Amino acid sequence: MNIEWVIPCRFVEVHDNLATIVGGGIDTLWVPELPAPLQIVLCVRLTGMPEELTEDQQHKAVNRVRDPSGTVISEMSGEFAIGVESTRPDWLVGISLPTAIQFEAPEEGTYTIDHMVDDAEYSIPMHVALGQP
Repeated sequence: MNIEWVIPCRFVEVHDNLATIVGGGIDTLWVPELPAPLQIVLCVRLTGMPEELTEDQQHKAVNRVRDPSGTVISEMSGEFAIGVESTRPDWLVGISLPTAIQFEAPEEGTYTIDHMVDDAEYSIPMHVALGQP
């Protein structure tokens, strides 16, 4: 299983494996005061061989948030299975998934969101700043 990309956004919905993303690429969250409860929506694109994306193949997913000093402040994990049809069994298949991360930011700075599926990992920076843009 591979994580092809993770896009932070304001909104995402997926129908027929096509993602509609609003506000894609957001990298700074402005807050009026700290600490601040935050939610970040992500669109995640996974790819794998057809035998990896079957309804009976379990995958472990972990979302971890690290504060500006690198300390883990939030972690959520679970397992999932998802079946994807492929007309070419020798080609990679992909699936787009919406997900959301919630955490409390105690200070300004750059937080890191780590998204992991099985042995694949993808990290994105997310800035938290006081005030307004």
